[in-house]
Amino acid sequence: MTTQAKPKYVYGVTPRTASALRGTGIRRRRLHAIEDGQLAAIVSDAPEGDIQAGREELLTHARVLGRARAQGVVLPMRFGVVMPDEDAVRRELLEEYRDELLLQLREVDGKGELRLRAVYDEDALMKEIVEAHSDIAALSAALRGRPADALYYERIELGQKVARAVEQAAIVDLSAIVDALEPLAVAVQVGEPDHEHVAANVSFLVEDAQIPAFDQAVDALGRQNAGRLTFKYTGPLPPYSFVELPAHG
Repeated sequence: MTTQAKPKYVYGVTPRTASALRGTGIRRRRLHAIEDGQLAAIVSDAPEGDIQAGREELLTHARVLGRARAQGVVLPMRFGVVMPDEDAVRRELLEEYRDELLLQLREVDGKGELRLRAVYDEDALMKEIVEAHSDIAALSAALRGRPADALYYERIELGQKVARAVEQAAIVDLSAIVDALEPLAVAVQVGEPDHEHVAANVSFLVEDAQIPAFDQAVDALGRQNAGRLTFKYTGPLPPYSFVELPAHG
């Protein structure tokens, strides 16, 4: 079977003028480009069998896209996209969605995705909640030192009150974070928290020239929230959260 006829693992789409990536991708298969008109798809021959979303595979997918982003603009495909052969990549992706792909490439050119995740320090958060809510403080004091099976319904009530207070605190902190950073961004995507102590999980699309100012703004937020929020800040990344590509595979 010629390489053109083999199934292709697709990483992303770039302008045809982008420099070709060298090296290997998933399962050490050689990277190459499939070109059509003004577009090119970054691909490698797909390995036989199912592609599992293991740590190594996910990291390899991300590294290929990171290298493409470092060289210019790229529209990232989700992990695991396999198309039947080279002709299918041209017909079903590059030709069928040409106008949409070109538009999205223009929209994200010269921009990167920056991700910010803010997580509460549990002790600091509970201290804030108790100080801000007299009813929680009183109920907590009444239950302190009592047997675990005593005042069952009161303990449920306390848990519900604390959960509502945490939710309210997260709304306030998320709003403050977005308000501080949104003026420096082109677009914002607010993600769902993946844990009850996550205050914010936000992606920002930022022009490359604005990234140093954005970095400084994140540093300022870190100083303002020292001891109560821990920030995980990553990027610039390919614009995963700001493109919509057709689903294949």
